[in-house]
Amino acid sequence: MTDRVKSKHSSTIAFFLIVALILLGVFGMFTRWANPADLLNQGTGRVSFSSIVDFPRNYGNSFNNNFFQRDYLIRLEYWTRFNVLRETVFPQVLLGKDGWMYYTNEGNLDYYQRVNPLTDNQTTIIRSNLVQMQRLLANEGITFLFVIAPNKETIYPQFLPDGIARADNPTWADQIVTSLRGSGVNVLDLRPVMLENAKEAPVYFKTDTHWNPVGARAAYDAILMNLQPGFPILKPHPLTDFKQVPEIASGDLAALIHLKGEVNETFMALHALFNKPSRGLKDPPAGQMITVMPDKKLPRAVIFRDSFFNGLQPFTSEHFSRCVYVSGWMVDRNLIAEEKPDIVILEVAERYLNRLVDEAWTE
Repeated sequence: MTDRVKSKHSSTIAFFLIVALILLGVFGMFTRWANPADLLNQGTGRVSFSSIVDFPRNYGNSFNNNFFQRDYLIRLEYWTRFNVLRETVFPQVLLGKDGWMYYTNEGNLDYYQRVNPLTDNQTTIIRSNLVQMQRLLANEGITFLFVIAPNKETIYPQFLPDGIARADNPTWADQIVTSLRGSGVNVLDLRPVMLENAKEAPVYFKTDTHWNPVGARAAYDAILMNLQPGFPILKPHPLTDFKQVPEIASGDLAALIHLKGEVNETFMALHALFNKPSRGLKDPPAGQMITVMPDKKLPRAVIFRDSFFNGLQPFTSEHFSRCVYVSGWMVDRNLIAEEKPDIVILEVAERYLNRLVDEAWTE
């Protein structure tokens, strides 16, 4: 490169930097600036030492949150990184092959790589918690089912970027399932179910962390079939009871890179070919969803769960006379005593299994 070309290249870069600075200044002129007094007195009418110390941080946060066209600029940045620069690594999201996205927050990728297996002490505590849960519920005549929902990369590792190595350690799911053998705890590990169904059709969204309706129906089928020996009335609807209709989705991973609605995928929605008489109760307690069915012969259930059960609710709600879905894994004995269910289900996604050391049972 000649000196003249280098000089022209440097001038071009300098020009765009100046333009960018001018535009930022213009955007700043239209920004709603915070009143410093409001940040200092924090609505109390007086200034404290802590409010003075926190003022720079609070003012910076206020400025950033109210910056003119902030959301648009963030979206433009991510659009450029995704479509122009073709980046594959984003905060919380890793882009794989063929449009597949993977969640990397909450140690999700570490879990796939098996870098932090549970300690013997953690495994023992989890086993003890679940065994105690099983025994106490059994004493009250309640059937207990522990369900493990697979992470997406467990079912679709082939679409991860090349070069992501895995250690020889067992997964948390492997450790917990092994520890519970012979304990009397009814464990439903959905990994084999999802892997088998994935041979026939996609069972997870590309742009979301969760299973799609086809995968959710397969999980629902496995749960009801597991419970059917004790409750013959629980007969899951086969896939043929639904009409598969192609629809467009843009999932939570697309939202994490600020491109929800921009990055889409086609999936198969399942439209029931039968009547669905279940209904949700209005204004349930915080963190709960309650559904009821008119058939009182159906069992009652309380389900402690994470977001993976969102896709299951439309299916399972048709099989319980009353079902209380609770967000979280802390099994509440008071709620169980109040609801008097026939069945209690604890569903936990793979990446959250270590939470059972601390979150399992409350008096």
